[in-house]
Amino acid sequence: MLRHHRCMPFVRASDAGRVRTITLDRPDRLNALGADVLGSLEEIVTSTASSDARIVVLNGAGRVFSAGADLKDTARPAGAWQATRRELGRWHRLLDAIESLPQVTVASVHGAVIGGAVLLAVACDLRVAAHDAFFQIPELAIGIPLTWGGNPRLVREIGVPHARDLVFTGRRVGADEALAWGLVNRVGDDLESATRALVDELLAMPEAVLAMTKDAFRALGRTLVSHEAAWADPDLLGGARHEPESAEAARTYVERTLGSG
Repeated sequence: MLRHHRCMPFVRASDAGRVRTITLDRPDRLNALGADVLGSLEEIVTSTASSDARIVVLNGAGRVFSAGADLKDTARPAGAWQATRRELGRWHRLLDAIESLPQVTVASVHGAVIGGAVLLAVACDLRVAAHDAFFQIPELAIGIPLTWGGNPRLVREIGVPHARDLVFTGRRVGADEALAWGLVNRVGDDLESATRALVDELLAMPEAVLAMTKDAFRALGRTLVSHEAAWADPDLLGGARHEPESAEAARTYVERTLGSG
């Protein structure tokens, strides 16, 4: 039986048995990741940690999983830097909170998975992709470094060579290539069915042992690649935003991607 658990601005959660589904629900803006979405995700992730759910599925409503940050917010006035620094810290802590959930988490993605949306997916334990899914990190083209602890998270999941390729080039990586890299675990013709099949396999495992094993893998991942490597993210971003070349890159990218309207 499906129960709608919480509905926050642009994010909703529902329960079906021991499975909680968290849905990015801003389809008119391609599920853009703004401050309102951040606040909603923080509340829902916090409530999920103490819930009876065994498995958590993260997905997106509409045509895409998420187009990442709202590109029209990339150029902020200089006085907004401290607020930007605090927001970066909140996103970093949110990804840590998703990784630390006691439940096994599954990202179920389709269409565009861009920028911060890639990191949301990577914060989950497992990832299932539709054939139309593509992954892209366009931050360098926008004139900014990848933040939110993104570099160590990507290195942990797909290794240094693939992480360099994804971040340095900003190119689109399709579902099949992402599968070969280990960025996703499964690719399905029917995303809902493929996700459900994986969830059913996880539910068939003894609950306590699955939870212990998740904890062990999380500790191992943190040992291999520490998120402390991302300590300078806010300062790197601040420095980039003071470079004229970076500001011009952001304007050009926004105009090319969204138009001037």
